[in-house]
Amino acid sequence: MKGQAETILFWMAILLNALGVLIGASVYAGQFALHPAYLAIFVPDCPLYVFLALLIIFGIIRNDIFAFIVSVGMVKYGLWTVFILLFHSSYYFAPGLLPVSIVFIFGHIGMAAEGLAIMPKGKITLAALALAICWFLLNDYSDYWLGTMPLIPPGGLATLRDLTIASSILLPLALFALAGRIRENALVAWLRGILMRAA
Repeated sequence: MKGQAETILFWMAILLNALGVLIGASVYAGQFALHPAYLAIFVPDCPLYVFLALLIIFGIIRNDIFAFIVSVGMVKYGLWTVFILLFHSSYYFAPGLLPVSIVFIFGHIGMAAEGLAIMPKGKITLAALALAICWFLLNDYSDYWLGTMPLIPPGGLATLRDLTIASSILLPLALFALAGRIRENALVAWLRGILMRAA
């Protein structure tokens, strides 16, 4: 019975991930045309990392450095989106958008939790840490200086930029330093047990 319940939860998680990728891709579709092709990878933050997480969950890519970077991306952009919805609450919590915004908040909290669950089981190397920090700082440069950031309400951009850059350094450091404790967390271990069944 337990195995059957976990299988159902696994496929529900996969379905939610797939829906997240499709909905996210539709949200960013118009933005791709605004940027040259070589910046395309920096446009769809959340749907990109959810898609990459599916490659890890299904065991299509088995690489600890890749898994660490995707984990950081899931946590960073999941929490970033929740922060944006709260930061611009006067816009996103307006009556017409409130139901969608609430769903997005819970969905992106789940995205961040999933990022913790797919962290590599092995020791995270300093090379993986350095690569993750460099990669997400490059993302930030593209977003805030080349204009690939998601279309959000204006206001507070300098604050948002500074917090985002700080997260690109502090989140990888935190996940690196606390990897053992994160893996031992009961909720993370339970979620990992469900998600990593196919890997």
